[in-house]
Amino acid sequence: MSGRVQTVAVVGRDAPVWLAAAAVQRALGRTGVTVRVVEQETRLADVDVYAAVPSIASMHRLLGLEERLVLQVCNAVPMVAQRFSNWAKGAPPYFVAYDDEPPPGGDLPFTQYWAKGMLEGLRVGLEDFSLGTACARLNAVPVPPSELAPPSASYGYHLDAPRYAELAKQLALRLGAQGAPAGLRNVDVEGDRIAGIDLADGTRIAADLYIDASGPEARLIGNLGGAGFEPWSEWLPCDRLLTASGPRLPSLPAFSQISAFKCGWVGLFPLQDRTAIVAAYSSGAIGDAEVVELASVVSRMPVGGDAVVSELRPGMQQRPWIGNCVAVGQSAITLEPIDALDLHTTHGCISHLMAMFPAAAGEFPESEAYNRSVNSFATNLRDFQAAHYCLNRRYDDPFWDEVRETRMPPGLQRKVDMFDARALVPLTDDESFFEQAWASLLLGSGIIPKGYDPRVDGLPDEAHIQKVQERLRGVAAIARQMPSVEHFLGIDQPTPARVSGQA
Repeated sequence: MSGRVQTVAVVGRDAPVWLAAAAVQRALGRTGVTVRVVEQETRLADVDVYAAVPSIASMHRLLGLEERLVLQVCNAVPMVAQRFSNWAKGAPPYFVAYDDEPPPGGDLPFTQYWAKGMLEGLRVGLEDFSLGTACARLNAVPVPPSELAPPSASYGYHLDAPRYAELAKQLALRLGAQGAPAGLRNVDVEGDRIAGIDLADGTRIAADLYIDASGPEARLIGNLGGAGFEPWSEWLPCDRLLTASGPRLPSLPAFSQISAFKCGWVGLFPLQDRTAIVAAYSSGAIGDAEVVELASVVSRMPVGGDAVVSELRPGMQQRPWIGNCVAVGQSAITLEPIDALDLHTTHGCISHLMAMFPAAAGEFPESEAYNRSVNSFATNLRDFQAAHYCLNRRYDDPFWDEVRETRMPPGLQRKVDMFDARALVPLTDDESFFEQAWASLLLGSGIIPKGYDPRVDGLPDEAHIQKVQERLRGVAAIARQMPSVEHFLGIDQPTPARVSGQA
C-alpha cells in the first residue's frame, strides 16, 4: 500500500481556492498534511457579489468562521428567499424560500394537505404556509427561539465577493495553509496525472494531490487525458453576465429580487452598503449596451460606469477527479448566479472531497465515488435552474419560447410529472433543495397538482381543516416575532453607499 497523502497543492483564485485550502488544512493539518496554495489573479471586481444558500453556515462552522465576523467584514445581508417576477406574463411574483426539511418518519409533507384543500376550494396559496416566505414578506430573519415549535426556516447571505474572498484567504493562512510566492506558469502532465506545476518565478511544486479551484478555465484538470466538459446551454442559455452596483436600499429586504426580461434576467442582491445588480443574458439575442439600459429600467437603479461584463458557460466536467487532480467549484460545475448557488458548488465539492479524501497516495480509487456523487449533485442543481427556463410562460418572446420548447432534462421531467399528478417531488441522492423549495418553484411556474397522496383522505375533514388553519396561524405568529434585517444586523441607519474602487 502506498503512503498517505502528505502534500496538497491547491490552484485557483478568489473564495473557492481559499475555502478548499482551509477545509483540507483544518481537517488534516494536524496529521502532517501540508497545504500549498497557488493563487491566480482575481477575477472579481468591486461590484461583484456572492449569494449563498443556508448550507454555507455549516461550512463556516466546520471552518471555525464566526457569523458575526462574516456579516461585519463582508457587508453581508441575510437572505431568506428569492423573489421571482416576470417569468410568466400576467402572473404574480412568487418566492422560493428556505424552509427547513421536516424530520424523517413523521407526518406526510404539508404540501399534500394543502393540495387536497386546494382541489376542494382552498383559496390560500402554498407559500402562505411557508415560514421563509412569511419572513421574506416582512423583511424578517427566521431565528426562532428555542421555545417555538416548527415550522422553521433558515437563511443564507448576500456577501460582498472581494471582501469574502479576502476573509477566506486570511482564514486559510491563519489555519496554516501556505501561500506560494508566484502565480501558475505551466502544468507538467504525465499520462492522466500531474507530475508538477511550475510557477512564474521558476519555482516548481510537486504534490501528492492537486485541487483545481481555478474556475471555468479548469487550469489543471483541463490538461489531463479523459477530461471533458459537458455544456448545458440548451437548458441554461445565458452566456454573458453584467454586474454593477446601485445605491443601498433604504430598507434592507430579506430576499433577492430576480426579474426576467426579453433575453435573460436581472437580479438585485442587497448588501449593507450598496445593492449588487447582476444581469444574465444571451449575447446572440441582445448587446451589452442594451442590457445596461434594460438593467437600469428593471432594477430602477442607474447602471453605468462601474458595470463589468464577463462570459458564462454553464456545464460540468464529466470526470471532476482524474488521476491525482480533483476539481472543485466552478472548475467542476459552472452554473448561473440564480438560485444563490455561487458558493454552493464549491461547498458541495469540498464536502464530497473531504468525505472521500484519499486514504493513500497512489491509485485513488475514491475518484470513482467522487465523480459519481459530484455528477449527481451537479445534475440536480442544473435541473433546478433549468426549471426556471423550461417552465417559463413568457409567450411570444423568441428567447423564452425556444428554451421552453426544448426537451427537459429527464430528472426535471420526472419531478414535473409527479408533482403535476400528486403534489409530490421525487427527490434523489445529492439534492440541494428540499421538497418545499421545489414545490414553490413548480407552483410559481404554473404546475398545479391534479391529485394528492390518498393517505390524506384518512384524516377526517374537520381535522384536515384544523390542521391547515393551525399551520397558517402558526406561520404568521412565528414570522411576526422574528427580528427585522436591520435589527438582526444591529444597524439603525443606512451605511453610506460605497463608491466603486473604494475599500
